[in-house]
Amino acid sequence: MPPSFLDTGLIDLLEADPRPSFIVALTPDPPTIVYTNPAFSANDGLLSTITADAANPSAAKLWQWITNTASSCGTGSGPVPNPPSMSHASVYWTRVVVQEQMVVVGANEQLAPKKVRLDVTGKDMSVSPPRPPSRLVTSDDAPSDPTEALSSATPQPALPTPEVGLRRAKSSPGAVQPTAMSGPIAGPEALRPLSRSTSDPGWILPGVMPVEQPPFLEVIHGVDWAATPLGPIDKWPPRLEQTFEQILVDSRPMAIYWGPQYVTIYNEAFSQLCGSKHPALLGMTVEMAWQEAGEQLKDNMRSIAQKQRGMEEDEWRFFVERAPECGDGEQHSWLEETYLKWSIIPIIENNECLGFMHPAVDTTSMRLWERRMKMLIDLGEVLVTARDVQSYWEKTIQELEAVEPRYDIPLAVLYHVEEDLDAMSLNSATTNGSKVCQLAGTLGVPEGHPIAPATLNLGPSDEGLLASYSEALSAHHPLLLRTADGSFPEHLFEGVEWRGFGDACRAAVIIPIRPTKEENAMGLLLLGLNPRRPYDNDYRQFISLLSQKLTTSLASIVLLEEEARRGRNAAEQAAYDQAMLKEKLAVQTRETNESIQRFEAVAEFAPVGMCFGDVEGNITFANDAWYKITGYPGTSPISNQGFLSCVKEEDRHVIVAQYDKLKTARNVEFEFRVKMQANDDDLPPPTRNSPRYEKAGLDLSLDDLKERHVLATAKAERAADGSILRVLTCLTDVTAHKQTAEEAVHRAQQAENLKRMAELATVGMYDMGIDGRLLGANNVFFEMCGVAKVDLSEVELKPWKVCVVEEDCVLLAEKIDRMVLEDRVQTVEVRLKTTWTADDGGGHKVVFPRWVQATLMPVKSSEGVVKSFTGCLTDVSLQKWQLEREKQRKEEAIESKRQQENFIDMTSHEMRNPLSAIIHCADAITATLTRVQELVSSDACRQVSLHNGTTAATDESQADATALMERSIENAETIVECAQHQKRIVDDILTMSKLDSKLLAITPITVNPIQMVQEALKMFEVEARRVDINLSMVICQSYRDLGIRFLDFDPSRLKQVLINLLTNALKFTKTGPTRNVSVAVSASETRPTEATSLVQFIPRSQEDEEGGSPPPPPRERGKPVYLIFEVKDTGQGLSEDEKNSLFQRFVQASSRTHVKYGGSGLGLFISRRLTELQNGAIGVASQPGVGSTFAFYIEAATPSDAAIRDAEAAAAATAKAAGAAGLRAMSGDSGGGLRTKRSTLLQPPSPPLATAIAAPIRGVMVVEDNLINQQITRRGLLNMGFTVDVANHGIECLEKLGRTDRFVRDGGGAGAGGEGVFPLSIILMDIEMPVQDGLTCTRKIRELEARGKISGGRLPIIAVSANARLEQILEAKQAGCDDVLVKPYRMPELLEKMRLVMGRLGGEDQR
Repeated sequence: MPPSFLDTGLIDLLEADPRPSFIVALTPDPPTIVYTNPAFSANDGLLSTITADAANPSAAKLWQWITNTASSCGTGSGPVPNPPSMSHASVYWTRVVVQEQMVVVGANEQLAPKKVRLDVTGKDMSVSPPRPPSRLVTSDDAPSDPTEALSSATPQPALPTPEVGLRRAKSSPGAVQPTAMSGPIAGPEALRPLSRSTSDPGWILPGVMPVEQPPFLEVIHGVDWAATPLGPIDKWPPRLEQTFEQILVDSRPMAIYWGPQYVTIYNEAFSQLCGSKHPALLGMTVEMAWQEAGEQLKDNMRSIAQKQRGMEEDEWRFFVERAPECGDGEQHSWLEETYLKWSIIPIIENNECLGFMHPAVDTTSMRLWERRMKMLIDLGEVLVTARDVQSYWEKTIQELEAVEPRYDIPLAVLYHVEEDLDAMSLNSATTNGSKVCQLAGTLGVPEGHPIAPATLNLGPSDEGLLASYSEALSAHHPLLLRTADGSFPEHLFEGVEWRGFGDACRAAVIIPIRPTKEENAMGLLLLGLNPRRPYDNDYRQFISLLSQKLTTSLASIVLLEEEARRGRNAAEQAAYDQAMLKEKLAVQTRETNESIQRFEAVAEFAPVGMCFGDVEGNITFANDAWYKITGYPGTSPISNQGFLSCVKEEDRHVIVAQYDKLKTARNVEFEFRVKMQANDDDLPPPTRNSPRYEKAGLDLSLDDLKERHVLATAKAERAADGSILRVLTCLTDVTAHKQTAEEAVHRAQQAENLKRMAELATVGMYDMGIDGRLLGANNVFFEMCGVAKVDLSEVELKPWKVCVVEEDCVLLAEKIDRMVLEDRVQTVEVRLKTTWTADDGGGHKVVFPRWVQATLMPVKSSEGVVKSFTGCLTDVSLQKWQLEREKQRKEEAIESKRQQENFIDMTSHEMRNPLSAIIHCADAITATLTRVQELVSSDACRQVSLHNGTTAATDESQADATALMERSIENAETIVECAQHQKRIVDDILTMSKLDSKLLAITPITVNPIQMVQEALKMFEVEARRVDINLSMVICQSYRDLGIRFLDFDPSRLKQVLINLLTNALKFTKTGPTRNVSVAVSASETRPTEATSLVQFIPRSQEDEEGGSPPPPPRERGKPVYLIFEVKDTGQGLSEDEKNSLFQRFVQASSRTHVKYGGSGLGLFISRRLTELQNGAIGVASQPGVGSTFAFYIEAATPSDAAIRDAEAAAAATAKAAGAAGLRAMSGDSGGGLRTKRSTLLQPPSPPLATAIAAPIRGVMVVEDNLINQQITRRGLLNMGFTVDVANHGIECLEKLGRTDRFVRDGGGAGAGGEGVFPLSIILMDIEMPVQDGLTCTRKIRELEARGKISGGRLPIIAVSANARLEQILEAKQAGCDDVLVKPYRMPELLEKMRLVMGRLGGEDQR
């Protein structure tokens, strides 16, 4: 370090220090102030403070702190450390002990740092030693007068600080003589007290502290001067060192530009102007250091060097780049607007300019203050011109927009606050929740921008700035928002047109504008802060003054409006008072002028007749009502009691006597009657002065009255001597009162009659309170309840609790509550604990619980509250007993029906089982005999060919054998025919049972009508060939024209009708010479009639018209289509009498019919009912000897597209299965017959056919408990070429299923290919079996499939049972059966059913 630095002493430092300081010498004792620096000497108040009386405890404490030399950082158990600072007399004092001989004490204006609460943030924070303070004026400390605020806010000139260079010029370093003092300095009377000016707004600590900076000398020594043109410090020229020492201790910003390259050196104060470029500027040339104005400075310095005379420049504005401060939350550096006034002084030595001194004065505060004060003054001048609040908002935003320059108003959003009436009604407990802000104007914000919505509902929300606006609304100071802490969100800046510098604001304030501190805020001003100025105390004071200016201006306007409103109110009140005085004066005048007429006017309008008379009976005055009541004609005075002529003669003496009595009495009252006059229509209504009788329900008719009842009151006006001066008489028409009294008597008589009627009533009547207390009841009520009659005024009785069955009390209580709640009459049926007895008509006594129906009618009090209820009890025990009896009969009928159905099912099952065996055996016999017949014929042919002829004996034997076989075949076919006939009888009985039970339902499905007719014809194909009948089908053109493919109808019921008609046709045709039976199918979109048909339709049966049959299930039906079927035969025909007896229950055409053809007479009746159930009809046309035509029609419907697609898919699967078996579908395109030889169809299938069948159906398992049916079915299937296995019940079926190729064993593979493994394709399952029935077994098989124990897809199961009811068939399908075959059946039918099921399941697997 150069020696010149070491020569700088403590006195030099204190001389240059702007803070008041002094030195206390500790030795010799006592301590003495030996030195005060210029700053201390200039402040007389400090001297008086430290030289106060030692007896003062505060002063003694100060000197004890000054003279205590204990180390401030002592540890252990030593003396208590002396703090380095303390507060005394509102001054913050610091001390430094030098060599334990003297103490340097410094005074600071600001108090010690402590925890402060900043209003702009609302948070408490501890702060470290402060940075240079700023100013803030709060609304509490601000002056009330804006002019005073402006004058007090003007910056005061700083105290002159002696320059170090000047003082050093006066004395050398060794000659400095400090002011010596032998003791404490006295003379406080010559000193001014140290206090803060009242106009000073006060100092506050900043919110955050700057980064701790190293001492400036350390920074100087940290620069690599060797790398600069100046070289190392120890090589510097003495003049440079001297000059640098001078600026180093100067508190003003000063810089040195040394040498020809103008190298930059500056002091600590100047470093504040360098911003973030410090300390990089140290050692730089002026061009590098000040790139913006380097060349200009260089040119100026060259000019000054030539003139060797300093130059003072005007004020200069530039922007200092500031680094983000630690803890401030900012992330980017920013530019600070700065104003400087500077000069350049050459450093001359030996007439040579060695360098330049560059002192600067920071005039930023002055310039900003002038600019801001001008804005406040202009704003105040404009706002005083506003005459109402609305113009105040407009002028505020207009003046803010007109401010130039715009640097301090980069953004402004102004709202005026209104009351939100809706929010106040919903939430009156909160303050901000009932406020709404309307946008008054913006600056720099586009319309519709989210930072300034048109309306602000100040509720609990964090959207945008709502929370900040809500907080500002209740605050009394401006609210600071900063981007650094997120209170001023930067995402709201997008699209904002920033004014001034064009930079985005780093902070903003929300200024609540309220007229007075006690009132609510009327406006909110969001003001963006200058992005190139820090929010220091000067800025805070400006914002505070702006807030005060807006507040006072608004207060003036509000006060002006209030004064104007008060003036208007006062003027209106004065006018009102004047008008009232005038009106009062006029009233008093009228009262004075009309005092005599007033009584007459009142009397004329009064409904009471009034008159004045004298002692002689002369009436001097009477009002109109008097004339109308008495009926006296005219309006002239009446003399000598002339009005008595209007009074009934019987009452005249009463009037005379009462007036005589008035001579001694004060007043009298009497009644009399007047006669009705012819002009009484103009009389006032008699009820005018009477109560509203209609409220009481009284109907008073006064039209037929012949006399009026008058109540008179007479009062005498007496003189001082007691003589009567005149008499005042008042007449009141009491005719209505009289009639009311008579009506009341009449009502009382009616009430008594009603009471007698209630006692004689057959129902219980009662009046009861809400609490259940009985208020009144007739005798029947007590008899029903079984309670003794008591005096209810003395005994409290609650009959519901003791008389009603406990289970019904809850229901009764609910009804009472509902009656009170709904205010409506309620009814409820309850049981009483008494019993009801009666005779059932058969001599038996019936004992039944007593049922009553209670009516609950609410009765309201005068306040409209239900206090009680009334009602009646009706005994409904008989109805309840009859209902129970009917219910019992219904259950008995249902049970009887169930038993009947069980009997029919059992009978049907037991009859169908042997019929099936009979038919199978007969078919087997027929097939066997036919085959034997063929073999015999072929053997005979071979013998003829061998012997070239036959003998007569051989021919005869062969003929006998052939005849014998023909008779055997006919016998077997007869057996089949009888069995089929027996089956039809069983089916008819079952159908009749359903019809009688009204359980026969129609179930429409989507079906091909032609295919259904073909199936019906195929059933009679064998029988038709046997009796040589040509059986054919004809499709009419009407059917083809409609393009029908599928329709919705019930195919089973339609097929049942066709089967009955075909059975009759074959039966009555097989003995005739011509044997033709045809079925014609046609269609129509309209209902067929006798005009469009060949037959006469039978009228609808009475049972069906009465709703005897259940309606078809609900279904979305399409367009109706009527299918017409005609079954025509060439039989013997019918006569008219025979036709009339058809279609009836158990009735045939004639008695000969049963003898010759048999039958039950149910077929046609059932056919008629089935067609009627399908909204159709049936009829017949016949001629004896020609034949008969039975025709019927049903109503079908066009199916939907989805139903058609499903039906086509099912038909395709069925056709594919039939094609695989080598079968051809029956064609309906022509009317030709379907005839083949009997021997071909009756014989067993040929081997090629068996091979074709065995391919899809390899093995069949027959599950049947009847051994006969089991063996017959097994033999029939074996003859057809199938592999067959049998099981006696469900358990055995499941066991054998485990040994088939479809069962998956635990190893994971099926049993195909193994020895003894049965190739299972389909199961024929009987339903009624011991051990385990067929339905249970089917469910078990489906469960095995679900667990993956059955391979090859779904295992086909056909239920083969004698249970033929629809419910039983549906139950079998629900259990898992794929189809149902009802016994008895024939083997071709079984084979066809098997093919259909296999084809359908195969199609589903392919899909």
